[in-house]
Amino acid sequence: MAQVSVGQVENLEELARGLLSVCEALDSSCRQQITIAESKRHEAREEAQNSESMLECAIQKEQSAQRAVENAQENLDDRRSKLSAAYAAMSACFAHRDRDCSGEKSDVADAEAAVEQAQAEFEHAQVDLELAKENHQTMEQRVERAKQALAMAEQAFEQSRAECAVRLAAVSQSVDVATARLSAAQQALNAYLATNPAAAQFHSRLNWNPTQHGAPITPDTLRDRMNLSEGQLVLLQEYLYERSASYRGLVDKYRGERTAAKGDVERNMVARKTRIHLSGEFAEQMARHALAPLGGQVETQGRTFVGDNGRYTKTDLLVTGLRVPVILGRGNGMGAPVGGSMAFEVKCGKANYLSSQKEHMVFQAEGHKQADAHCILCSRDIHDLPPEKEKELRDALREAGSPLVGMLPCKNEIDQSCLAFVCQGEEEKL
Repeated sequence: MAQVSVGQVENLEELARGLLSVCEALDSSCRQQITIAESKRHEAREEAQNSESMLECAIQKEQSAQRAVENAQENLDDRRSKLSAAYAAMSACFAHRDRDCSGEKSDVADAEAAVEQAQAEFEHAQVDLELAKENHQTMEQRVERAKQALAMAEQAFEQSRAECAVRLAAVSQSVDVATARLSAAQQALNAYLATNPAAAQFHSRLNWNPTQHGAPITPDTLRDRMNLSEGQLVLLQEYLYERSASYRGLVDKYRGERTAAKGDVERNMVARKTRIHLSGEFAEQMARHALAPLGGQVETQGRTFVGDNGRYTKTDLLVTGLRVPVILGRGNGMGAPVGGSMAFEVKCGKANYLSSQKEHMVFQAEGHKQADAHCILCSRDIHDLPPEKEKELRDALREAGSPLVGMLPCKNEIDQSCLAFVCQGEEEKL
């Protein structure tokens, strides 16, 4: 049976969760978009109906204005006819010199005034008619624009529904495919674990549930979680390569440099960088995965400002929201309750290196005091120091508030694991 990667299965789980989240977000976004499009369509329809009503009103006003012009024209014609009759009567009166024509003159004056008033009313009616015609034309244009807007809103609504349906179907299909692949991968993993005790033990470590113990987690339990066999180290290397982009990047970088190396000198330079950088990262990841199940959240490389001069320190690991009480060792600051927190500096190096880092670790300890429990997690190389040197280092860090706890594998073990993983597959290529 082919080996199944725990990391790849977790990648599928993460992908399935991500796709499901995308599907839910897309569904919510689509519903919102369709609701907006439907609201715009409703507004456009109301505007079209309102514009139709305004056009009908404008037509009625124009017709009324047209009738007013016609009535004013008739009245003006009638007044002009009466004025002509008054002029005729006055002329006939003037033909008889002995007659008094003051009455005829008065009739003419009245008729002239009536014509002038009728003329003004006619002109005013014409102005009203022109305004009514302009308003009629404006309303026709408004109706046309409203109809165009309604058509666009209808089209946008239908496009939104159609596009959302297509996209949701595509994402749903991807979710179904990912779920099916995840199910198949999970079955394959279970079958593989059933026949491979080492892989099963590694999988169990990753999925450890500390609350099942029903008691505080002791240093012996933590030491056991960080005391990985050679086979477990290989499985962790493979897991990190699958799950951590930064770790995979480092491994690929050093593999590429080894492939391009010309001679033993350059290969030794790559090996040295591997022992410094990749081993340090591997040790931190080992501690992280050993401690992560204890809390609800793990923060890495968080900054804590020390003093008033702007200096800060980075905490390698901060585990918060502890699910169980944890005891790191004896002394103050070495225990944390449920819901509490733990801060760690991770140091992986040989005895002389650990000794040389005393001042730095003392400074790092300042950033740990925010947590309930805190210590310096180091490799077991600490025991290789002369007794007086080891005591001096331990006393300094205990006084700083973060005692040294040597739970990680020795530097040589970590280096060999990292170098072997970087060189993995080179034999097959030869």
